[in-house]
Amino acid sequence: MDALDKLIQLASLSGALDLRCLLSGPLELDHAPAPAGEAVYHVVLDGACTVLRKGHAPLELRAGDIFFLPRGDAHVLSIQPRAAGATATEMEMETRHNGAVTVETNCGGQPPGVDLLCGRFLYAPRALLIDVLPDVVHVSFTNASAPYLPPLVQTMRREAEEARLGAPSIVTALSTALFTMVLRAWLAEQPSLAGVLGLLANRRLGASIIAMLERPAEPWTLEMLAREAAMSRATFMRAFSAHSDSSPLALLSHVRMQLASTMLTHTKKSIADVAADVGYQSEAAFSKRFKELYGVAPGRFRQANGLS
Repeated sequence: MDALDKLIQLASLSGALDLRCLLSGPLELDHAPAPAGEAVYHVVLDGACTVLRKGHAPLELRAGDIFFLPRGDAHVLSIQPRAAGATATEMEMETRHNGAVTVETNCGGQPPGVDLLCGRFLYAPRALLIDVLPDVVHVSFTNASAPYLPPLVQTMRREAEEARLGAPSIVTALSTALFTMVLRAWLAEQPSLAGVLGLLANRRLGASIIAMLERPAEPWTLEMLAREAAMSRATFMRAFSAHSDSSPLALLSHVRMQLASTMLTHTKKSIADVAADVGYQSEAAFSKRFKELYGVAPGRFRQANGLS
């Protein structure tokens, strides 16, 4: 298992395809901030639209673009008339469920100006992977560097259109896979990366991150982490600092808390056992650090997430 795969698993990530939108403009659709633990995405199948976010330049989307907001920020989708100077007829929004997804349209049977798949990615609180992503992830599945995206998107489109037996389960599974494929495509296009992603992209530094993820209970020191990276302590610190504003031990603490949150919500282990499993001999020290990161004590966190 590579480190990115482990981070995705720790995030308890799942996807959902909520809407197929067939829309004509002029139209502006307001999207309020998503609840905590939800990212939002839009896949442009045909046509064009503009994403507007307060304090940011407009982002033009064309057929083949995938737009992903890791923290579900508020935004507006602006859709213009199909032809310059065309007079748009006001049509009421129609909503129906076709057996696979909810379809929304205001086209009245006319060709849409934009055809969208809209959905969500759900993730665990304070997921490390989400924390290190930028506010916007934008890729195109027409890009030659992502040949695996068009077949996935076309299958999602077909299942959403045809609504054959099992289609809801299929589009949900494909939506979950979409996250990893979009992230892979985005990473391939980045000339340089910072933070955890930059560390993972570096073969030797990435080895130390993998070691943290695989063996969190070890009493890690800077010297031990440097050995995992096949570097001296001084060289390791210089290389680490070049990629991240955080220190290795601060990152280790975050990794441990992310692992602990997963254990608290997915197992019946005692808090003392969870603390030991992520490298804390003292339950009190573990609980203090957990509350610093999540805002609640481990027991309260477990109760809020369905286990007692």
